[in-house]
Amino acid sequence: MAQYTLPQISSIPSLSTDERAEVLSHLFEPCDALNTLVVSQLGNTTFTSYSDLISHVHNELLRLKDSPSTSDTEWLLKILSAHPRLGAKKVDSAHSRSEQASLGGPTEAAELERLNNEYEEKFPGTHAQYNYFSFS
Repeated sequence: MAQYTLPQISSIPSLSTDERAEVLSHLFEPCDALNTLVVSQLGNTTFTSYSDLISHVHNELLRLKDSPSTSDTEWLLKILSAHPRLGAKKVDSAHSRSEQASLGGPTEAAELERLNNEYEEKFPGTHAQYNYFSFS
């Protein structure tokens, strides 16, 4: 499989919807809810750098977080839940595969498992209710 290379940032608005979604999938986790939120915006906005694009997405997520609308909260949870559990064996994005491959052995894996469980206890349902990936 060929390694993906991000296109020039100046070309983002001229890319097809599918190509802009692919860019997002490489910068973040593949997520239909995130794509629905920002792919069309990427076609109408010029960014000076990928950091600028990531900041734009960050601001959109903060907008959802700060919204009083329960549907915006649900949308945000769908996006956040697209990220795999830390240390997961099966992940969809190349970036996450690279992150997960750099984990430091059984001690670190056990700590990540503990932290994942702590997170899921504090925010029940975020992975179970919205996670579209299977990790085994």
